[in-house]
Amino acid sequence: MKFLIVMLGCNVMRLLNNRIETAINFVSNERNIDFDWFLSGGIKNPNESLVSEAYKMSQMIVNSDSFSYGVLKEKWNYILDEESTNTAENFIMLKKMLEKNPDKYSKIYVVTSDFHFNRASLFANKIIENNDFNWILSDLELHDSRYWETIHIKNVENDIKKALINK
Repeated sequence: MKFLIVMLGCNVMRLLNNRIETAINFVSNERNIDFDWFLSGGIKNPNESLVSEAYKMSQMIVNSDSFSYGVLKEKWNYILDEESTNTAENFIMLKKMLEKNPDKYSKIYVVTSDFHFNRASLFANKIIENNDFNWILSDLELHDSRYWETIHIKNVENDIKKALINK
């Protein structure tokens, strides 16, 4: 049995750290399951960082001390999507990876923030039809996270069109 954990990146480190912690807590309770990690996030602002969100996530997971005894994280496979810079692109790149490995995973878990779930699930359903994703939601948010989601959710269709042109 092989499961896939899909980590959606975030350029706010507090939120990204919380997503990673949430995923680690989930995985730590699943000792007998083999996981691959699809870490999705590129470099959004090259003036601020030259390291992709995907690479940062891989290092956070590998270096985490939060795992329970018996979790064999060194056996995990990390698939880094270092191109995606938004949620639409995250799911387009995930779709491409899944099309290359159509029956590899018995379950797929998508990790994001609770405030981001509605928009992320819209992207997932529009880009990867008939998906059967399970969702793992972290609870940390900024004071204006939900406000910005109400703005961004109006642009889902246009974001997908732009992402398809770029990818």
